[in-house]
Amino acid sequence: MRLTSIILFLFSSFLLCGCSHDKEAARAFGNMTYFVNEPFDSKKVKEISLVNEEYEERFLNVYYDNKYVYGDFNYDGLKDAAVVIFENHGGNSDYYELVFLINDGKKLVHRATRGLGVWTIVNSVREKNGKVIVDMYVHQEGDCNAGPSKRVRNVYEYNGPDDFAADTET
Repeated sequence: MRLTSIILFLFSSFLLCGCSHDKEAARAFGNMTYFVNEPFDSKKVKEISLVNEEYEERFLNVYYDNKYVYGDFNYDGLKDAAVVIFENHGGNSDYYELVFLINDGKKLVHRATRGLGVWTIVNSVREKNGKVIVDMYVHQEGDCNAGPSKRVRNVYEYNGPDDFAADTET
């Protein structure tokens, strides 16, 4: 009986720790500034700030997807993050993106974006040796819009800031 109580306590503690960690991440990443594509000109970017995990305006909706991983992606000894967000430009397409948030010594700053695809289903995001591994389903020929069926595990790395981030370096 006592062993059962200890196991239940440890299990519930583990669950609660995970929940508070996710809440902290949602609070941080869900209230952050990101660079996203302009709705009618994908060659231009727009700086937006999420509030409570979302940003909404006509023809542009951006959401934090509650998937993230920490790591040192630029190998400077500071803890960086990679998060998944998705954009909708008023149509019937959700564009999933992996965003590299690099620690500038004071805070995490959006420095680079890697496209994951349209209507992608992201299963997990993890870090290994300074790279991000995304396990996801993507579309292949014959798939309907809502049903990507090809499972892939893609590796992404931070190779320095994207063009949009170059002007924001401090």
